[in-house]
Amino acid sequence: MKSCPGGEFAVGSKVAALMGGLGRTINGSYAEYTRANVGGVVEIESSLPWEELAALPESYATAWTCLFRNLELTAGQTLLVRGATSSFGIAALNLAVEAGAKVIATTRSRDRFKKLEDLGVYRAELEGPELSTRIAEAKHIDAVLDLVGNSVILDSLRILRRGGRACLAGWLGGLAPIKEFNPLLQMASGVYLTFFGSFVFGTPGFPLSDVPLQEIAKKVEQGKFQAKPSRVFRFEDIRETHRLMEANEANGKLVVKL
Repeated sequence: MKSCPGGEFAVGSKVAALMGGLGRTINGSYAEYTRANVGGVVEIESSLPWEELAALPESYATAWTCLFRNLELTAGQTLLVRGATSSFGIAALNLAVEAGAKVIATTRSRDRFKKLEDLGVYRAELEGPELSTRIAEAKHIDAVLDLVGNSVILDSLRILRRGGRACLAGWLGGLAPIKEFNPLLQMASGVYLTFFGSFVFGTPGFPLSDVPLQEIAKKVEQGKFQAKPSRVFRFEDIRETHRLMEANEANGKLVVKL
């Protein structure tokens, strides 16, 4: 089995999670055999079905690193997750709530508020332009995990308290360039902007072994964390997976079984 861009393969009775740009900076997402940097491989013991394991590393390893490395999130802090109903967003919510953070989550539809509340968020907000002018906690937020991307990152920076951190890690709103970004005029003094992309896993600074994937997999097994893919496809139906992604209709992780 492979997933794009992460993946798993069997090693005896165990499973190895494979990351580090597979399918992007490294060819091989749909290959029968491929090579990976040893720093991008970690062993996991789990009874989860292959389909759930395939959906786990890309979302959870990335979310964990964004939250606890880039944002340095700690218990009691207030975190805003923009684009929270994506699979990446759900992983971040699970991790942040369990860590004791006060989490505010955004989504484009009020119909999804209940889903977010069931995950333990403090409050759900409608995602949209100028959220900084509508959110009550503006200038008191400790951290923002921005999965909407370039179209709202400047607004995310305006939400932070002095010393707060924003991590840009997703582009649900598209990859159009940030317009007229002038830090001297548009960034408040004392706030921090950072970026994370999962393609760095396996490099010396970001070994996959740094992420507690074994513990995360256990919590998925126990039903504490969500990691089920939205849909599972046969390899023969691979064109449909790409059509859904390009049409922004994936609604979660798509897994392809070889």
